[in-house]
Parts: sequence; C-alpha cells; structure tokens
Amino acid sequence: MNSIRKWIFKPKKTDTALLAKFYFADEELNSVASELDSFDGRKEPERCAILVNQLRQHQDSVLSIIEQIMTEVIPNSRARRDYRVKFPDDVLQDMLTFSLQITLQCLAAGSSILNREVESASMRPLARALTQHIDELRSLLRVQCLKNQSSYNEMIVKALTDFDRLFSDFELSYVSVMVPVKTMKDYDLLQDVTVLFCETVNRSMKLGLLNQELLDSYDPVLMFTIPRLAIVWLVDWLVDCRAG
Repeated sequence: MNSIRKWIFKPKKTDTALLAKFYFADEELNSVASELDSFDGRKEPERCAILVNQLRQHQDSVLSIIEQIMTEVIPNSRARRDYRVKFPDDVLQDMLTFSLQITLQCLAAGSSILNREVESASMRPLARALTQHIDELRSLLRVQCLKNQSSYNEMIVKALTDFDRLFSDFELSYVSVMVPVKTMKDYDLLQDVTVLFCETVNRSMKLGLLNQELLDSYDPVLMFTIPRLAIVWLVDWLVDCRAG
C-alpha cells in the first residue's frame, strides 16, 4: 500500500514546496545511511570517509529544511534563543552546525565529550530524547509528503514545536559546556567585587592613602589587587576587634 501511494503521490524534483524539498533530502540521507550501515570501513577507509562526509552534509540539509518548515508553520511558537547573545558569532557558527550534530549523535550513542564526563552524562538523556524525536518528526513529514504537500496536521505542528524546544535546550546545554557561561551567581559576585573596589578606592582617597594622580598612573593589573587588599584589611580589622 505504501509503495503504491509513494508511486502515485511522490513529489517531483521540480516541486518548490518545502515538504517536497524535505522528501528528496531525506531520501538522499537514508540512501547514504543505508550504505554506511552495510559498509566495512576497514577495507575502504577512503570511501568510508567520503560517505561520512556526505552523511553530515545530508543531515545538515534535512535540518535546514526542517528549520524553514518551522519558520513557516510555527513562527509564533518558536523556542526562545535569547541566550545566543552571550556567545561570539564565530563560536555559534562553528558549534551550532557541524560540531553540534556530531555531539548529539555521539552522546546519544553513549560516548562523551572530551574531558567532560560529568557534563556528558547530564546531557545524554536530552540527546537521546532529541535523536528519537528527530526520527519521529522525519517519519511524520515523510508520510505528509505523500498526502498533502501544502498543509500540516496538528500532529506535525506539535512535533515541530516539541522538536524546536528540545533542540533549543540541547543547543544551550552544549554551548554552555564548550564555552564558559556566567550564571546569576557569577554576575552577583562580580557586582560585589565591583562595589568593593569602588568603596575601597573612595575610602583610601579620603584617608589620604591614594590620590587621583597615583590612581591614574597605576598599572591595570595592580588595580585587581585593590579588592583583595580590602578583604585582607577587613579580616585583620575583625581579628583586632575580637581581640579587643
């Protein structure tokens, strides 16, 4: 039955609908994946490398089309990605394309990110859930390709929304592991040190220990010691108070 439906409703290469583009991109991905599954890479390592590269390209293509479908179908229900402003553009470009997909597959298969065993273990359930959801979404879209290429049913809309949320969560988790991200506690601590620095400088100038000319001439590296000196002075002062 499926073969008959596929023969009758299979989209044409010239179709411009996103579902038609997805259909052929997904077919190419399945073809390469099937060849890799039955391929002995030890006998032909060069051919294996070519196939792996093709697999990644087709994966990128499929996800790119899914991204376009989400933009068209759920434009107002997309997961928030405000966290991206925290990371440099070049880091996002490198990590959120090639590296992200490899990491997703490796984590789902049980491997770990290099030198990050604990983080890998915490991300693995999300990676497996996302991998499973991608497979389910691809299956739903393939079926829809052979029904109606211009509409999306409620099941697909929900699957797209869930996929977008899971992908966003995994994206943030992965980049946060690879690039240090300041937490609220880190920002609070930084603010405390900044206030301590300002109050220490003001007190030193009032006591005549510093003046503006000296302050302007100090090496920036030396300035980092001012909050530390303030902490040392406070500890010493507290010891004297208790002793008195």
